[in-house]
Amino acid sequence: MPDLAALYPHTRHAHIGLVVASGTLFMLRGIGVLCGARWSMQRSVRVLSQIIDIALLAAALLLLATLQLNPFAVPWLATKLVLLVVYIVLGSLALKRAPTRSARAGCLVAALAVFAYIVSVALAHHPLGVLKLMNPQM
Repeated sequence: MPDLAALYPHTRHAHIGLVVASGTLFMLRGIGVLCGARWSMQRSVRVLSQIIDIALLAAALLLLATLQLNPFAVPWLATKLVLLVVYIVLGSLALKRAPTRSARAGCLVAALAVFAYIVSVALAHHPLGVLKLMNPQM
């Protein structure tokens, strides 16, 4: 079995790449849904999205194992988990569950804002994310 520490740089880069792929595909699908594009809800696109998200989750779990972190004991990781649930709910509303086009648009914007905030929390390693980056004294 390979040493997890030796895999860390590769796992980290894979995680970052998968975050970019997942967020980009979600944004494109959301725009597609709002424009009435059929491709955005085709089975192959949905399956691709699921594959990316499963790989992203696997990379995240491998990073946690490698670094021996408990996400519930590390405030910025716990924040990311809570925000991830919010992002998933908003994403589901944006792509299919919201009753009107304007509600879907609002949920898409909100989901993308939450996604951006999750990224900022990860970059700052702090629950305040971008707010911490803007004011390092916090």
